[in-house]
Amino acid sequence: MDDIAQVVGLSRPALYLHFRNKPDIFRGLMRSMMEETLVTVRSCLGRDLPLSERLFLALEEGIVAPQRKILATAHGAELFDTSHEFGADLFLDWMKAVETEIALTLDRAASDKIITIPSGLSADIVASLLVDAVEGMKCRRQDMEEVGETVRNMLTLVLGTLLIH
Repeated sequence: MDDIAQVVGLSRPALYLHFRNKPDIFRGLMRSMMEETLVTVRSCLGRDLPLSERLFLALEEGIVAPQRKILATAHGAELFDTSHEFGADLFLDWMKAVETEIALTLDRAASDKIITIPSGLSADIVASLLVDAVEGMKCRRQDMEEVGETVRNMLTLVLGTLLIH
């Protein structure tokens, strides 16, 4: 808490007036980061680009970039080690928000006859699978740049089956 108080220019007692402990600080920062990231994800999905590029940018900015950003901080690894203790609910909310935005985009693409979603699946299911796949990629690979390339390859595979030719 001393390090955090110094960085933000507060005394330790003043910091405790705003936050009870490190988990509270983490949760506050995560909420703020989630709001900013969701705006970015929506912007990526609304751009005038091919669907594959919009989805890649949304997954990159909504899932990969935030992890890269957190890991680059002095206490980033510590936050990921303990985040499940005090941030699991926020993490699930974050993933669900990204998933929802992607599902809306896939629904629009299906309505516009850009893609066809196979019988038995829905935009929600495809979006959930995409987000889950990216989360799995992050677990298996330490290099976030490699994750980005793998995400692009996955989208090529998935969209190749959905695109109307």
